[in-house]
Amino acid sequence: SPLLITATEIRVDEPTSASSSDPAQQQREIAFAKNILPSLDWPTLLQGAKAMGMESLPPMVTPELAADEGFLRALYHVLMDVHLVNGMLTCPDTGREFPVTDGIVDVMLQESECD
Repeated sequence: SPLLITATEIRVDEPTSASSSDPAQQQREIAFAKNILPSLDWPTLLQGAKAMGMESLPPMVTPELAADEGFLRALYHVLMDVHLVNGMLTCPDTGREFPVTDGIVDVMLQESECD
């Protein structure tokens, strides 16, 4: 099961392509999003995006959307420009919590958790 996100602080950077007048860079970003799309677990991505305040993704991806450059740019933005700065990741199976501080997840076991 994917970890659940509790965000107390997020950072949303400007889309890379917004500051780039380089058409080749924009095409690389679109190609990246198009190539990674088939490997994404869409419901999990939606859940994570919503937990971080991003409500812009559609509930499902149609073949038309998968070919739409505007959608692919928006997907790239969510994947690459939205960052969990502070918060908690929680395992839904065990309830174990992993704090996130300054964008770094602490996954170290406590001494009491070691056998």
